[in-house]
Amino acid sequence: MRPYASDGTIDEDRYLNFNGGNGANASITVGLWQDNGSQDKGACWILKEADLGVKANITNTSLAEGSVVSTVLENHTGDGTKFTRETAIDWTNQKVVAEIDISTCGTGTEDLFSIGDDATSWNAVNIHMYRTGTSGFSAYLSGNANSGDGTGVTSGIVPDGNILRVEVSSEKGFVVNGTVLFSKEKINKYSTLFSLSTIKVGSGEGNNQESRAKYNYISVVTNDYQTATVTSSNTLDEVTVNSFNAQNDVDVQLKRSLTPAQWNTFCVPFTISADVIAEKFGAGTLVYTFGSMNGNVMNFAPSTTIEAGKPYIVKPANTVVNPTFTGVNIEASAPVKSGENGFFMQGTYGAKTDLTTDGTNLFLGEGNKFYKPSGTTTAKMKGMRAFFIVPQGTNFAALRANIDGATTAIDELTTVVEQPTDNRIYNLQGQFVGTSFEGLHGVYVQNGKKVLVK
Repeated sequence: MRPYASDGTIDEDRYLNFNGGNGANASITVGLWQDNGSQDKGACWILKEADLGVKANITNTSLAEGSVVSTVLENHTGDGTKFTRETAIDWTNQKVVAEIDISTCGTGTEDLFSIGDDATSWNAVNIHMYRTGTSGFSAYLSGNANSGDGTGVTSGIVPDGNILRVEVSSEKGFVVNGTVLFSKEKINKYSTLFSLSTIKVGSGEGNNQESRAKYNYISVVTNDYQTATVTSSNTLDEVTVNSFNAQNDVDVQLKRSLTPAQWNTFCVPFTISADVIAEKFGAGTLVYTFGSMNGNVMNFAPSTTIEAGKPYIVKPANTVVNPTFTGVNIEASAPVKSGENGFFMQGTYGAKTDLTTDGTNLFLGEGNKFYKPSGTTTAKMKGMRAFFIVPQGTNFAALRANIDGATTAIDELTTVVEQPTDNRIYNLQGQFVGTSFEGLHGVYVQNGKKVLVK
């Protein structure tokens, strides 16, 4: 077995081999050898299973949660001089977040981030973070930095590439790239930071220590705020913004579920054959497309396959959870809008779809009903789905659905219900706790309804 090099060429001089033997407790070394296996004549490799599937390259970008109260600094590159910004803050409901790019820093000590009642001086109500040299970092809670009680740290700050993500909150304390450097208890012991209603952030504590870093942002945000994160995988995730290039013969996993209890809207960027539909969704799965309008009647027609980018309604024969499809061809074209006469079904790939709340956008929800998104201007929906576009002033009560020449249970779509689409979960004290019930127990509120989680 000769290995392939990183450029796709065959390495003619190396072979997969092992040295040692199969005896009890024998030491076996597996590696690449240059002697064509002459030191292990007669060796036999038995491959019982080999995964030759090529994983897709998909970028998943999560949606930011919460809201930005005020942006203190944005797209600012330090020039080695002092700078400070002042802002109001309510530490009970708000926190400070910052993203700092250190790639523009010099080789000396630089004050990267300071926060407190005076960001350019050293006193008891400040936290200072420095870059020391080309790779070192230090941070100080200036109330008592030499007390030996952990108010000065020179480790624990690990950049993500060149990025430092800072969070300061009365709930977690002073956090850099997910590591708590100073807990809220320690800050409260030596400082009155979280009692300040006005704070200053900036750089310039000491002499010749001003920052040359780039500040993508420093913001005051709500406590439930989380910045968007970017990852790469072979997964199309319903709660992220998914981007990809055209790819052939790759494996893709869908992070979404479909229930046989009702119709599910469905849209993916690759074609699924009739055989694979039966394999993944169950024999007897119903697949329909929305093709035409006859007055206020939506006409759906059956389909044996699912085409790339085209929106469908699907009623699987089995419950489907995070299915994987092998050897598919991903098409990079935008999702299709099907329909006519002002009535359309629009497919989506990712979660960042803005639905209008003026009655012209509807989505298929619980009980096979049309739901009009709530909100002031726009709302979000999850990915790998579809929504319906209807003319302004449509008589929702008159809407009907015709599937394959016969009215079916889907005529319940004639009811339009106001419903939030963000699925946020709150405890009974009104605190935001996430969008998943995983790990939760007790009574919570989601979309205006109480939910008991056992």
